[in-house]
Amino acid sequence: MKEDLRVVKTKRNIKSVMMDLLKKKPIEKITVTELASHALINKGTFYHHYSDIYDLYQELVTDFIENTLGSLNYYEEFFSKPESFLQKFLHDFRENDIKKTFPFFNEGTHSLFLPYYVTELLLDRIMSVNCVENTIENRVKVQCCITAVTASKSHFDESYNNIIVQVASKMIHSTFPLQI
Repeated sequence: MKEDLRVVKTKRNIKSVMMDLLKKKPIEKITVTELASHALINKGTFYHHYSDIYDLYQELVTDFIENTLGSLNYYEEFFSKPESFLQKFLHDFRENDIKKTFPFFNEGTHSLFLPYYVTELLLDRIMSVNCVENTIENRVKVQCCITAVTASKSHFDESYNNIIVQVASKMIHSTFPLQI
């Protein structure tokens, strides 16, 4: 079912105003009243779509990462060619480039941990290719492998990508040996 155009326009407006406000101040300093005033909506309209400012913020971050991950077309390689998958992923999804494009991940006391959000969305994308049965056990295994990559990437600069690919691909091969 198609979403009502009025809802789409309202949410787009709210998100646009939120992005403008985030350029001027940290999320902790933004109120629903202020956002509603700038968006030319009432607070009830805001609360119809979001539970609070942090709910909206999380949706902005999720949308941004989802759009970035959505352009990737090699998820099945996670199981069949992990080295290739990891090299492409580390090239396509550079944390520093994302922070330059959407620089609000680490501001203020309510900082969002980028690798956590990347891991969650990447897990869903990888599991959607149906290369392994979508069980809790397999989801945990995939999540552990992804977390190893995203956490390592956040601790080491690009000069260590080859080592990250080497170690993580061995983990994937040993965790999913029948998928090679």
